[in-house]
Amino acid sequence: MEPYPQSFCPATPTALGQYNATSFPFSDVSQRDPITGLSEGALDNPRAKDFQPKIFYTNTGVEYWGGGRSAALVHSTPDGKSDLDLPANERVYFLAGSQHGPTRFPPAAAGNGQQQENPNAYWYIMRSLVVAMDKWMREGALPPASQYPKLQDKTLVKPIDVQFPSISGVASPRNLTPAVRSGNPLLKEDGAGTPLPYLVPQTDKDGNEIAGIRLPDIQVPLATYTGWNFRNATRGGTSQLYPLLGSYIPFPATKAQREERKDPRAAIEERYPSRESYLELARKAGEKLVADRYLLAEDLPTVLKRAADHWDLLTK
Repeated sequence: MEPYPQSFCPATPTALGQYNATSFPFSDVSQRDPITGLSEGALDNPRAKDFQPKIFYTNTGVEYWGGGRSAALVHSTPDGKSDLDLPANERVYFLAGSQHGPTRFPPAAAGNGQQQENPNAYWYIMRSLVVAMDKWMREGALPPASQYPKLQDKTLVKPIDVQFPSISGVASPRNLTPAVRSGNPLLKEDGAGTPLPYLVPQTDKDGNEIAGIRLPDIQVPLATYTGWNFRNATRGGTSQLYPLLGSYIPFPATKAQREERKDPRAAIEERYPSRESYLELARKAGEKLVADRYLLAEDLPTVLKRAADHWDLLTK
């Protein structure tokens, strides 16, 4: 075999496991680390003080529940006990009811996870945020307000306190254990191996997340959408989450189906008198998102068509 040319260097694998992607400092603003006693911020330090970029942080439920990302620490203190005051150059947006990257719609049968993968199309939110960032940079127009779960209003909680309903065939996420922090080579002390605060978005009685930017699929739901999905038995490790996946768990179509399945979530026919009434609620939810600049007006028809297709899929 010919040797590698000098200009070519083989890739060196780095740690990208499920629970080792987070190290102190967790936030941009300087915070005192309760483990090491150091005070540091990702952008609030001597190295970065002259470089304060405009930043959007966008996270799905996956980044709160799994993957060692501990998204809550972007906007909470290192001990997980208080919310942070975000700096003026930063916005934080939680894409409610989403997985790391939306799956296709309609979603396929469960594969790597125990449940079908999450198809909530948060791309439409991202399109609007890109426009907002462009205007912020070019014109100085302030972007939409941050939207994320908070400790103060109890929309950010420990897993044990999540009000997720008991649905037959769906494992509960309440007993998941925290990740541990990884090392930071830029710090003399980093507290590597210390358990991280484990804080996740609170849900409503249907299992849908309360805080964040909620598309009509979440505001006017026909299903439960989560940022976690336990590993399928064919993959093993069924008590662990499958990386990057969320879950899609449709509501029963009828009261009879709900009673047969002993599903605690109201059936579609119990929620909405008709297809037209459902689509009108979805339209109002979408128009509010447009008014608040979390959705582009040009994308609203596509979002509403998706809502109509979803209704037809589950009620035919």
